[in-house]
Amino acid sequence: MTVETVVAVSWWAIVPLIAVGSILHFVYDWTGHHRVAAVFGAVNESYWEHTKIAIWPVAALQVVLFALGGWSIPSFVPAAAVSLYSIPIAMIGIVFVYKVFTKRNLLWLDIVVFALVVALAQVIFVLTLEQLAATAATVVIAALFFAGLLASVLVFTLNPPAEPDVFIDPLTSRYGLHGHLPDPTTPDEGRTP
Repeated sequence: MTVETVVAVSWWAIVPLIAVGSILHFVYDWTGHHRVAAVFGAVNESYWEHTKIAIWPVAALQVVLFALGGWSIPSFVPAAAVSLYSIPIAMIGIVFVYKVFTKRNLLWLDIVVFALVVALAQVIFVLTLEQLAATAATVVIAALFFAGLLASVLVFTLNPPAEPDVFIDPLTSRYGLHGHLPDPTTPDEGRTP
């Protein structure tokens, strides 16, 4: 696989990545709160959970492209790692900046930010892929960072830190799986605030 092919697929994938990430927002509820779905879908309305649903589709595309020949491009793994790390930084940064002016979250603006962040991650991936002359050490370090971010998504979903800005659900003031709003048609599941 050539750099040009990876670049072309990355550009064309922006809209599907946004769509898949949007679907992941609902997967946890659609599966009846299955723990496996919790790893991939948003389990509550925290910023962390919204970065997670942007990270997974982008990471999945990168893994597929790597398997299809991206492994032969020295800058592929560092580009993938940098683009994945851009997601939580950009999403949380942009939301916190716009909240300075709005004083609250706005659903339509959160959706725009989500789409923008996914597109930005693809831009960063392409630019880094095309411009980085990666050494073997850079690839190894980037692979560790890539794996570390995906591991943190798993760990922080099931056991989030009690941090009051990024990991707390603003609707329930709770964390992780316990921060999810209970289904109003079922008896109290012990998750109400």
